Amino acid sequence: MSQQKKSAFVIHAFKTQPPKDANMPKRSWEKLEAAIIQIFNENAGELSFEELYRTGYNMVLHKHGDMLYNNVDATLKKRSIELCERVEKNPDETFLSSLKKIWTEYKRSLQMVQDILMYMDRTYVKQNQKKPVYDMGLGIFCQHCVRATGVRDRLRRLTLELIRRERDGEKIERDILRSISQMLQELGKSVFHQDLEKPFIESSQQYYMVQSESLITGSSTPEYLRYVEAKLSEESERVASCLSIDYNAGDSGIKQTVENELIGRHMMTLVEKEGSGLIRLLEDFRIQELKSMFDLFSRVQGGTDIIEGKVAEHVGQKGREIVMSPENQADPLQYVQQLLELKDNYDSMVKEAFRKEKSLIHKLHKAFEIFVNLNSRSPEYISLAMDTHLRGTKTKSTGPSNISEEQTESVLERTLQLFRFLHEKDMFEKYFKQHLAKRLLGDRSQSEDLEKKVIQMLKTECGYQFTAKLEGMFKDMHTSADLHQSFSRHLAQGDGNSLSLDLQVKVLTTGFWPTQPMQQCRLPPEIDHACMVFQRFYLAQHNGRQLTWQTNMGNADLKAKYDKTYQINVPTFQMVVLLLFSPEGSNQLSFKEIETGTNIPKADLERTLQSLACAHHKLLVKEPKSKNVSEGDMFFYNSKFTNRLIKFKVSTIAASKETSEEVQASRNKMNEDRNPQIDAAIVRVMKARRVMEHNLLVAEVTKQLQSRFNPNPVIIKKRIEGLIERDFLQRQTGDIKKYEYLA
Repeated sequence: MSQQKKSAFVIHAFKTQPPKDANMPKRSWEKLEAAIIQIFNENAGELSFEELYRTGYNMVLHKHGDMLYNNVDATLKKRSIELCERVEKNPDETFLSSLKKIWTEYKRSLQMVQDILMYMDRTYVKQNQKKPVYDMGLGIFCQHCVRATGVRDRLRRLTLELIRRERDGEKIERDILRSISQMLQELGKSVFHQDLEKPFIESSQQYYMVQSESLITGSSTPEYLRYVEAKLSEESERVASCLSIDYNAGDSGIKQTVENELIGRHMMTLVEKEGSGLIRLLEDFRIQELKSMFDLFSRVQGGTDIIEGKVAEHVGQKGREIVMSPENQADPLQYVQQLLELKDNYDSMVKEAFRKEKSLIHKLHKAFEIFVNLNSRSPEYISLAMDTHLRGTKTKSTGPSNISEEQTESVLERTLQLFRFLHEKDMFEKYFKQHLAKRLLGDRSQSEDLEKKVIQMLKTECGYQFTAKLEGMFKDMHTSADLHQSFSRHLAQGDGNSLSLDLQVKVLTTGFWPTQPMQQCRLPPEIDHACMVFQRFYLAQHNGRQLTWQTNMGNADLKAKYDKTYQINVPTFQMVVLLLFSPEGSNQLSFKEIETGTNIPKADLERTLQSLACAHHKLLVKEPKSKNVSEGDMFFYNSKFTNRLIKFKVSTIAASKETSEEVQASRNKMNEDRNPQIDAAIVRVMKARRVMEHNLLVAEVTKQLQSRFNPNPVIIKKRIEGLIERDFLQRQTGDIKKYEYLA
């Protein structure tokens, strides 16, 4: 096994470094400087960029980066100053185009310089936190050319002049405007803002202030709105296409500035302009112009509030004219019809012109609520209108009755919209119940299904308690139909109970129907006997109940002989009066004699006789002849009466609305009915809270009751005093403003 021979360890002498070339940095820079000048002179075709890159690389590698960076800085400054002088020599006509050309060339050349000095950017610039060559070149060009004393002001002035010329309708070279804007944008946000954006906004404000002031005085509101729309569209398009400005910038941006000058400063003038302002547009139903105004005003803070306030004020004024008009108050149907037309018009306007703005809808609802309740008889009139449609009768306000059930339902739904505005919904309930009773008992309802739909609408709006009695009235009608069949079978069985007439009795539950105590009418013997037979039959089946005959709510079919025999349907009171003139009676009676013979209340008797002697079917003759009935009148059997129909109906002339005395009586009765509801609300609140301060208690009670009526705070205070006397409440010891609930 041979031993491996070790190699000898040899030490060599240090190699001597070649001497440094002291002129290398200078030669290298001179080479780069010449190349940079060639590049800026557009003569870079013969240059070797690889060689130039290596030259810059070597300078940085040999620690001459400071020299290279500073020399490049100086060269770019010198070049920028030369370019500035070239720009300044141009007249205004070619100034911007010349600057655009020089900027384009400078930027292209600067990019080439950046490419050959890329190594310096990657190493020296990063290590020493300097600006990259390209950014440095932009800054130098900005400082020594664009922002030079002879360039900056001219650039700003000529750019704004170019924009003004286009605003005035002149065609300009947009490419120049776009290039100048992009140049300033590239030179920095602050440069762009100070040298273009800010002056542009200021000049725009001044321009549109002058333009709007001159136009607003000589133009109508629609004309001015069209001008504004066109200018806003032009401005938006110009900014987007040419100026690189954020059109939707904040409060100090161009959009806000232009809109404030064109719209904000003139809103009240436009709204109140005589002959063409907002009120005229509303009156003429100018949807497109209203939409334009609302859209433009919505761009300015507080603009929609002005329109909404004016619209609500105008609607309130129109509504007050309707509810306070003596002509409308004399015709309840016209009263409701005009309110519905007003609401339909403005509902349509809100939808089409005002973008269904919720705040405007709320303000209009408040306006309707105010003026509808200005007239204390609105509940009665709304109920009368619904009664007319549910009966399907013809009126001068609503026209023919030959409309479909679907159309009637639509009208009723619209009418219920007015019901929502009522404060005194319990008053409406009272009148609606009265009208419903007349429809059901007189068989005047157009459709039972329609009646039930209305009740369902009311239940949805106000809850079950509001419609419980109305539904009970329908239940009584169905029960009465079954009862009549039982009574007919009872009569058919004989037992000495046969009748000479067909009696149909409707048994009404006292709490459901709007019945009231009144003196009993004196019925003819045959009818009185029939009533007694029914009463014995009914009480035999329902022990403990009591029947009270409501003769004012019934009707009868009579056979009357004039030139021929007629079958006439009349109310019970008319039947009683006519039977006084039957063969067994008299052919001539005074008002007093009729009143004594029938025992009909005077007011009802006057309407009854007016229906028989003064209306369309003159079954009686009155002396002296007049349209009204008085106590001194005489009445005669009209032997000359004739009618082309064998079967017809004579209705009682009833007041379409209550008299002032009846209104006051209804109001007093309603106030009495409200007292227990107020008491119950007070007790409910105090039972839950135990202790409560007076004002808070009044507010809470009002809140609970406002779905039916708005209680007067004075009445609430009286009811509280009454509850204290009855030991439901007591005042707190030491604080008389607070109440305590007594369990």
